[in-house]
Amino acid sequence: METLAKKYTYKEYLQLEIDTNIRHEFWNGEVFAMAGGTRSHSGISFNITQLINDFFRPQGCNAYQADVKMELHEEDYYVYPDVILTCDKEDKDPYNIKKPSLIVEVLSKSAEAYDRSVKFAQYRKIKSLSYYLLVSQTAPIVEVYGKVNEGASVFTYEVYEGLDAIIQLPALEFAMPMSKVYEYIEFTEEEKI
Repeated sequence: METLAKKYTYKEYLQLEIDTNIRHEFWNGEVFAMAGGTRSHSGISFNITQLINDFFRPQGCNAYQADVKMELHEEDYYVYPDVILTCDKEDKDPYNIKKPSLIVEVLSKSAEAYDRSVKFAQYRKIKSLSYYLLVSQTAPIVEVYGKVNEGASVFTYEVYEGLDAIIQLPALEFAMPMSKVYEYIEFTEEEKI
């Protein structure tokens, strides 16, 4: 992520996104242009979004890929998770998700530390969030942080490894086979960036 030098107001940030048609994360007046990802990154995000939507859309929920931003603090902190699920009927803003149930980040070398620390520190504060998944794009490994109880910021931690594993998300009554998460994904050295 590349930061833009000037401090922006929230309204300037929104206008920047409209004018440039480029996704930016926004935090306390700082704007960060979002870098493109690898084929594996995109493929994994697509696979997960499809699995989630196939299961949850009939229940009135929707999953989105990184084109829809999430509001962490009104007019102060906005991010673009790789995949986000909302089931809240009041989550109607056409540009922002405010009450996610599930957030997924596909890890890359350039953003992994940020996803694990700064973002997770903020995500833990979201009352509606049940799960936060960190997904490797270089090997079949998914880390699952699950909220202990509603409203708390305490999370359990589980790791799923190998294509035979099945990711269990009991609070959402949902499971994802790793073979489907990584379907059509080839792990290459070039994509380990």
